[in-house]
Amino acid sequence: MRPKVRQRTGPGGIIGTSAWCSTLALTCLFAAPSFGLDVPPLTGRIVDLARLLPSDVAAALSAELEAHEAKTGNQVALLTIPSLEGEPLEDFSHRVATTWKLGRKGTDNGVLLLVVTRERKVRIEVGYGLEGTLTDARASRIIREEIVPRFRAGDFPGGIAAGLRAILGTIEGTYTAPARPPASQAAAGVSAILTLLLAVLVGTVIGLLLSARRHSARGLLGSVFSFSIAQSTSLLLGVLAALATFGLVLWLVTLPPSRRRRARSGFDFDWGPPVAFGGDAIGSVGDTGFSGGGGDFGGGGASGDW
Repeated sequence: MRPKVRQRTGPGGIIGTSAWCSTLALTCLFAAPSFGLDVPPLTGRIVDLARLLPSDVAAALSAELEAHEAKTGNQVALLTIPSLEGEPLEDFSHRVATTWKLGRKGTDNGVLLLVVTRERKVRIEVGYGLEGTLTDARASRIIREEIVPRFRAGDFPGGIAAGLRAILGTIEGTYTAPARPPASQAAAGVSAILTLLLAVLVGTVIGLLLSARRHSARGLLGSVFSFSIAQSTSLLLGVLAALATFGLVLWLVTLPPSRRRRARSGFDFDWGPPVAFGGDAIGSVGDTGFSGGGGDFGGGGASGDW
């Protein structure tokens, strides 16, 4: 009788090889990059797939971008799309900018303005070479003060034009941010006062309840908390809150017992022992011969929504 041949099931056997191949195929499937949205072709400095710009406005803006490139060498382009189709804004914006290669190779002086209508998002993507001029903070301010207010009012052509011109002006050093209207300044003042009062109140309560018995320690701890709350608005406000809290805590803990009882009725503090803590683009404007120059992007810029 012939001896029975046992089927190998180890890593080198039939079953083992089949399982290994299946695992490899699944790994490649899930590891392969998957982009839900194709990058449109670069057919001009203005690629208006969302159809937000009248033809005359698009042509005028394209001419301004072309003149800026001839003057400075910087390449600035606009892309509008109807939807991101589930892709993150920053990822798609960076992919478009690097695919289009805006800016010159080695100089990396390109900028992309991306507008997405369905998700109501906007982003300014800045090339390596312009990150020192068109900083994240300046790009954010352009979005916040030039583009978003006009978009919220339904003026897409005006918002795009204002945003592109602010980008060009910032790069050229000629842009001046719009002055805040008096109403905005008054609102900012009221907000600062409320922040100061809240910071002093919270710092005082914490200083009285959670610190050691020494008066200076109470005041110092309360000042730290007040400063941490108010400095988010401004450094000066944080310093004022810290000083006010320190003085208020010292005044309260040094009151005579009779006056302390009266003060307690207003603040309801527990004066007991301190608490301890443990541990082909439709809508584009064609520019003859226009193409990216090989520029690169590192993710600089800013995003916003309306």
